[in-house]
Amino acid sequence: AANTAKAAAAQPAKPVVIGLDGGYVRSRHRQDERHFEVIAGKVIDAQGRQSRFAFARNSPTIASEAFKQALSIAGVTADTPATVLSDGDAGLWRLQRESLPNATVVLDWWHAAVRFEHALQAARGLGAADTHLADEAVRGLERAKWRLWHGRWPGCRRKLAALCRWARRTSIRGMAGIGRLEYHVGELLGYLERNQGARVHYAARRRHGELLVAGFQA
Repeated sequence: AANTAKAAAAQPAKPVVIGLDGGYVRSRHRQDERHFEVIAGKVIDAQGRQSRFAFARNSPTIASEAFKQALSIAGVTADTPATVLSDGDAGLWRLQRESLPNATVVLDWWHAAVRFEHALQAARGLGAADTHLADEAVRGLERAKWRLWHGRWPGCRRKLAALCRWARRTSIRGMAGIGRLEYHVGELLGYLERNQGARVHYAARRRHGELLVAGFQA
């Protein structure tokens, strides 16, 4: 029996995937109109079993303790091999670093794709003024997105930065909708740059059957 216990203890911890996402919910008390920031997450073990959790982000300390408790209930320790997917919020990455500093981090593809779609909608909107320029902007964004999907960040960044410069060109600056395009492309570029440590080769992850999103949107 003692040998069996020792053998079990010697076995390496099984890997887990953790999804983290943040959002706001309205207070249930009508006299209190404020919204609460909530963190929702789930832990998926090697057998595909899921453990879900949620807690209010009232303060960094309280949120950190709540996250550690949720991981403990799911049997996850600091030594558990883990992959953490998040929407890119700096506070969520802070939780990950405090509890799972050695985890592999992945920027949730769904959130990146949504930001691309916002920029694409702005680009298509230019068609009312100039169809050719709208098509040019859409092609640039689609090429940037393709490069991000295939792990080619330098190429993606060049495309987005070039599109920002293109939108600022004096000759088209007065066009209806160009300011909206410039805003969304700039926001997308900044978002991807802030999450530089979590950008991955998404196509390769898909081929290997690995998760691309935290799971709450899928």
